[in-house]
Amino acid sequence: MNKDNEKRQSTIIERIIDIACLIASNGILFLLPQKIDFWFYLLFGVSAFLFCVGFFRLGFTFNRPAGQKGTILIGILFIVLGIAVNTLAISGIYREGGSGRSITIATLLLIEALLFFAIAGSSAETPGSQWKISVVFRIAAVIVVILGIVPAVKAGFTEKSIITGTMLLIEAIALWAMGAGNNPFNTFTSEIQTVPGMKAPIEQICRDFSEVETQLGYPWTGKIKSIKEDALIYGPLKDGFCVYGYYQFGKFYVSGSENPLFPNPEDATGHISPEIPDSTGTLLSRVDLPEAYAHMFATYAETGKRQWTTKFSHKSKEEE
Repeated sequence: MNKDNEKRQSTIIERIIDIACLIASNGILFLLPQKIDFWFYLLFGVSAFLFCVGFFRLGFTFNRPAGQKGTILIGILFIVLGIAVNTLAISGIYREGGSGRSITIATLLLIEALLFFAIAGSSAETPGSQWKISVVFRIAAVIVVILGIVPAVKAGFTEKSIITGTMLLIEAIALWAMGAGNNPFNTFTSEIQTVPGMKAPIEQICRDFSEVETQLGYPWTGKIKSIKEDALIYGPLKDGFCVYGYYQFGKFYVSGSENPLFPNPEDATGHISPEIPDSTGTLLSRVDLPEAYAHMFATYAETGKRQWTTKFSHKSKEEE
């Protein structure tokens, strides 16, 4: 079996495991006991954990859609999933009369729904599409408010209608905030890329690329907030932007961030770098840099070749 076949087989196995985690996560919710005790919270925590593991790992095994049509279809899929999960959460409260069990389950499901909506909104990259998705989120927030208030008024403010209305109002606030640009999948990182097949330790990757000049200079290893092990870091620039690679759940990811990420800011002081154009004078935009570094590392993982290039994508580039 050649290396490509091994990689495809490994990816298929990972996807099967991740899908199993998602199925198990939702299946456990139906097994939660009526009595809220230690076992209830234990199973609830396991369900939430399996969802996070399955959902985020599964998402990183798929490549970003190449065209606008694919991006739109993926966005619609996430919106449909969000609406479906929303409906399941609210119907559960009505079906069980606003029990503590139904409220707890609905809270998790509504968080998952907001996650789907946020990811759908994160696909908007151009100013025009960002304005459109902002309008969609604002309209959705108004609709959710109406769905929370009108049934409560008609039902005479019964306990379950008040509970449902309150949860929907909280969700409406979150949707309105996302419409204002406060989307957690848009503001913290430029984009997260996965590098299939990467197995080399961080220290070895740093050594192998120590003489490969990139747009953000040369790599170094250091600590990044929320990441336990050392990360491979490029930059930062004077304003704090950097690109970094790290392992999580056995997979290698590349991300970029405008936010302060260093537990000890002085560690990065000696590594501040200017942006360096390639031999043709090309500088990639920041939003494209994580993909460019991921492409470089993917080539390294597949062939052992170490070379920085800006000629991997049809996305817009900034010319020096």
